[in-house]
Amino acid sequence: MNKIKFLPACLCLTLSTAVSHQAMAAGFQVNEHSANGLGRAFAGQAAMPENASVLATNPAAITVFDAPSFSAGINYIDPNVDIDGELVSTLGGTSIPMSANENDIADSAVIPSFFYAQPINEKVSVGLGIFSSYGLSTDYSDDFNALHFADNAEITTITMNPTVAYKVTDTISLGLGLSVTYADAEIGTSTPKAVAALTQGAIPANATIVNLQGDDLGYGWNVGAFWQATSTTNVALSYRAETELNLSGEINSDLEPTYNQGGKLALNLASITELAVNQIINDQWSVQASVNFTDWSTFDKLEANLADGTDLLLKQEDFEDTWRASIGATYQYNDQITLRAGYAYDDGAVSYAHRSLSIPDTDRQWFTVGATYAVTASTSVDFGYAYLKGREANVNQQRGLGPIVSNLTATENASANILSVQVNTQF
Repeated sequence: MNKIKFLPACLCLTLSTAVSHQAMAAGFQVNEHSANGLGRAFAGQAAMPENASVLATNPAAITVFDAPSFSAGINYIDPNVDIDGELVSTLGGTSIPMSANENDIADSAVIPSFFYAQPINEKVSVGLGIFSSYGLSTDYSDDFNALHFADNAEITTITMNPTVAYKVTDTISLGLGLSVTYADAEIGTSTPKAVAALTQGAIPANATIVNLQGDDLGYGWNVGAFWQATSTTNVALSYRAETELNLSGEINSDLEPTYNQGGKLALNLASITELAVNQIINDQWSVQASVNFTDWSTFDKLEANLADGTDLLLKQEDFEDTWRASIGATYQYNDQITLRAGYAYDDGAVSYAHRSLSIPDTDRQWFTVGATYAVTASTSVDFGYAYLKGREANVNQQRGLGPIVSNLTATENASANILSVQVNTQF
């Protein structure tokens, strides 16, 4: 098997464009599984069986429900990611500076979720969740002067997660889930108009450098423990295992026809661990806290395996493990209205050495509020809002395109607004 350690510079696609979910969460993770959880920045989520959506983070907690429970939610994510940069392209010893500015590179997204949990008897409960934990959509305009660094990308995942939970004692429950995740991706880079003009047409403008399309089914599992330590304290520990995907599809290139063939690309979804606490203060107030660990260090490189046996090392990623800490408060205003607020600090998975236009990932803060309105004794509606502010990220990259060598220096600024609505009912 051929092993290409260094691609021709014009073919160095950074598939990482497909894994930079706007500033929503570290790497390309999506946290938005419930509106009630969003309202308190997901603090204490694994220890808060307020409705069936708890199944996404802790299958053990569904033993609390004494009747069939259903939750359906819609999350609207509106990111704003701006790039302010300068590109210096060198051709034949002459260096030509040009701007590399682009606003609003991340597309808005709507993410639905559905959860159902049901007790079988006093000890056993079962459930099913349908949701997304990873995804993104980014797109640079045709006039962007650094399209050979990053152009367009879209990745969509959906997970089906059946679970079973067992009440070991009156205060301790254990849960197990199996998951099937479908992922579909399209990622590409192109030749910029301005850079192509420097070669006087030798390199065509807006030609595809590399474009990959593929999909796959991956399988995984998750476990959880739920402990009602006292009448006012819940403690939970949950773990979602890594899901291994091998995206299979087509690779296309206008510049190198030999790469126009089938191929595969490994893309692993990192494991997630959460320790959560919910503490009731009195009849109206409670506080929540969580610490989450995501094992992103398993995502070390992007490598395409072509049908002819060639391995293309697209980019050395070397993601770092991340931590997320959150704290929240819940206030029972009256029998019908519950109010929430929360704050979280979320590590970025990308180090400065590997940060790029494709993954300008950085640390971010979450500021959230939310409310629940009880329509009836068995039906409620949750609302959640979050404002995310990412820390300013510097990017410094070099890339070749035919005879041109381009050096990029840029700054990325990111923020996002998230709105979530969820309906919950018991039968």
